[in-house]
Amino acid sequence: MDYFDILKRAWNITWKYKMLWVLGLFAGAGSGGSSNGGSSYSGNTGSGDYPSASVDQFTRWATDNVALIAVGIGLLVVIGFIWWVLSIAAQGGLVHGANEAAEGRTPSLRASWGVGFSKWGRTFMIGFVLGLPVAVVAIVMALVFIAMIGGGAALGDEAAMGAALAGGVCLVLPIFVVLVVAMSLIIGIVYQLALRYGVLDDITFGQAIRRGWDDLWAKRGAFMMFLVMILPGFAAGLIMLLFMLPFMVPAIAFAVAEKFVMAGAMFVLMALVMMVPTAVYGTFISSAWTVFFRRMTGREPSAKSVPAYAPPDAYGMAPVAPVADVPASPMVEQSTLAPAVPVADAEPIIIPAEEAVSEPVVEPEPAMDAPVYVEAPEPPAADAGFAKTADEVPPGDA
Repeated sequence: MDYFDILKRAWNITWKYKMLWVLGLFAGAGSGGSSNGGSSYSGNTGSGDYPSASVDQFTRWATDNVALIAVGIGLLVVIGFIWWVLSIAAQGGLVHGANEAAEGRTPSLRASWGVGFSKWGRTFMIGFVLGLPVAVVAIVMALVFIAMIGGGAALGDEAAMGAALAGGVCLVLPIFVVLVVAMSLIIGIVYQLALRYGVLDDITFGQAIRRGWDDLWAKRGAFMMFLVMILPGFAAGLIMLLFMLPFMVPAIAFAVAEKFVMAGAMFVLMALVMMVPTAVYGTFISSAWTVFFRRMTGREPSAKSVPAYAPPDAYGMAPVAPVADVPASPMVEQSTLAPAVPVADAEPIIIPAEEAVSEPVVEPEPAMDAPVYVEAPEPPAADAGFAKTADEVPPGDA
């Protein structure tokens, strides 16, 4: 399977059908970059009460505007919930739109949203069921870590508590990280396959997950596709960083200068600008996995199975398939061919009498339109003794 041809075709779909960027924005922007930078302020100004004064001022403002803060938090919760619902629908709709484009049809944004919302429950259940193992491992590891620290604290010894904390950090945390990374890798691949089974094949989420799991371990190229997608992911990360730097640097500068309103405005502007590369990258990722899924399941031929050049038929007729096991006709030797027919202006063939008696020659039958030459008799001699008529006698002889 030509993976780089898959990436090329996915990019062509992404760039040609820009209406899919709307779906890619919601499908790919589930994790909006929110940076909570804890600014460490070192008070070299000589007034150690200035930070506490700022905190007291913010506390008084928050106390006086509790209703406004509650409305703002509620509005953010509603926006976040709507965004989450649209992101689930956009994932299924983007798969449908990319599949329409891969089949040579123009995708419709309205139809893609319709398919996404009609498959919303199935898409949600695929992600929920596949995310349960990671959540269970995280909960178990957190409980073990808390138990180790709690056991060390129960002993009442600082050395025991330090040993428990060190054991939790050096033993539990690495195991947790390795398990989460391995499970996330496997679940991420299965999710991409199961989502396309659920949307394109219209089967239940359980059947879709089982088929995706079977395809992963059947070595049909899904793991290799995951490795190939690391390269465009790295490139997209660099491009997004270039988009973020012109806004992030001034925002940090405003935050250090304690101009928090300007810093917040720069972060909001950065988030708005980052919507464009996020939408493009989300559309490209979904299109790449959709094209790969189509080739893996035989919905379209691979690039290697298509002939490099097919000459066009000049007369509009389909080429005739070659017949197997039919030997070619043998070449006829020149000696076995029929003798050539004499041409009209050729010399006549005269056969001497002695050769004709000793070895008769069979002449070929002349063609219907060919002239027949007959050997004329020799003219009589002048003194052959024939009598002349009166008309032929000259007057002097008479």
